[in-house]
Amino acid sequence: MRQPHLLTELGEARIKWVEIFRDRLVMHPARRSEGEAIANQLGIHVATDHPATRPGFTLWTGSWKGIDMYIYGELREAVPQVRPW
Repeated sequence: MRQPHLLTELGEARIKWVEIFRDRLVMHPARRSEGEAIANQLGIHVATDHPATRPGFTLWTGSWKGIDMYIYGELREAVPQVRPW
């Protein structure tokens, strides 16, 4: 039995683009607000927050079916704001 395609599984309209490297996939959701939900759907739960960039973002990282995945998402609310120097 053939396994479903990753974009079919997630819903093609939810993904803006995918960067393909030899050892990893980087996914950019059409809406960053869906990044966390997409990561959860793939079983990816490690998050690194990047609040100092404009706009800030959270990068979800983990492995899906043996492939390293990086998924961009909206900066989580729980992160304290970085104060300017």
